[in-house]
Amino acid sequence: MRNRLLIFFVAMVVVMGVIAGCGITKEASKEEKIAEQSTKEGSQKVTLRMTYWNSKDTVDALLAYIEEAVPEVKIEYQYIDNSNYNTVVDAQLSAGEGADIICESPASAHKHARLGYLQELNELGGRYSAAGTSVYTYDGNIYALPGISWFEGVYFNKDLFKQYNIEVPATFDEYIAVCKRFQEAGIKPLAAGLMSWEPMLKNSLAFLSAEYFSTPEGRMFNGDYREGKVVMSGTVNSYLEKWSEMITEGIYTTEMLGIDHSQALDEFATGKAAMFCSGPWDYNAIMEKNPSLNIDMMPFFGTTPSEGWLIGGPGCGFAVNALSDNVELAMKVLDALTTVEGQIALWENNQGGSSYLNGADFELPDVYDSASLALNAGNVYCPWNEWGEAAAAHEAYGMEFQAYLEGQDLETTLRNIDAAVEDLLSK
Repeated sequence: MRNRLLIFFVAMVVVMGVIAGCGITKEASKEEKIAEQSTKEGSQKVTLRMTYWNSKDTVDALLAYIEEAVPEVKIEYQYIDNSNYNTVVDAQLSAGEGADIICESPASAHKHARLGYLQELNELGGRYSAAGTSVYTYDGNIYALPGISWFEGVYFNKDLFKQYNIEVPATFDEYIAVCKRFQEAGIKPLAAGLMSWEPMLKNSLAFLSAEYFSTPEGRMFNGDYREGKVVMSGTVNSYLEKWSEMITEGIYTTEMLGIDHSQALDEFATGKAAMFCSGPWDYNAIMEKNPSLNIDMMPFFGTTPSEGWLIGGPGCGFAVNALSDNVELAMKVLDALTTVEGQIALWENNQGGSSYLNGADFELPDVYDSASLALNAGNVYCPWNEWGEAAAAHEAYGMEFQAYLEGQDLETTLRNIDAAVEDLLSK
């Protein structure tokens, strides 16, 4: 009997141990399953590559929003400097290694759509105004969604203007007079990093916009220019001869060809120059260098009084690589962008621009008060956006004007630009 009880007791201990062991094993399995599920969910995130010519800090809020709105996606951001952006992206696409989401200029969007690299976006594009999507339309289809509009004017140091009792100009001649006043006071009137081809391109085309491109004849010229039906030489000479006072009056100098953009920004931020041509993307950098700087922005002017003109238009066009392995997910990202919340996220690091999405409106910061008349009048224009595939010649335009600053004559400058356009359109 005692042996039976002993055997029963041992058996019960073993059973209880097994039950207890099973309980521990069961609990451990649950924790492991949670860990496994978490790992699995993390591994389910698909990495999508996005290329852009703006630095990552201009889209930080947008990237955070995308990963929240499309949780199955992780964005790998690839910044490519604007100086060789098109070259790098063209090479990637032709090698079948292009990013899933590509930021496109109007010219590159036309070219890449023609070559079959881009996904058609008509349904999403229908939520935007035609003013934003028209420049990204090729052969009747929309191939990129417009980002927040960009604009560039002339930032100016309000305290320096007040100190020297100088009024904000309303015409090009008045602007030249303002520059001379600052020169006489021993202050550099305009900081400019002419190591890049962009500043003289934008400044001269802003003047042309005010004087010619904004007229019916000028609009017609831009339409014909994209088809190679007209040329600049013999058409815009007289306007650019007037604009050349920027050079003859010593506002643009050959010494500036050795100055880059960041150096020019620093000159303006530290009060060494009264003005600086740029846009909202540089505002934070300016204020970080000098938080006490009191600035505003004026537009560019023509020879007759007006609200002025700003260089600008639809921002980077967000396009989907049609050859991507993740077209569906990339489309989900663009769908998330095509909401008021998505536009707010994009605008957060680019305050000053406006959205082309129907129903998305933003308040203009006070720093653009002196440009508000031009903005409200819709005087924001980027001529090369109207040039189709010929727009790729805008870089050649800027480089030729660097040569013009160094002494090349205007006629040669314009003929060289026309030759670059002819070469593009012949391909």
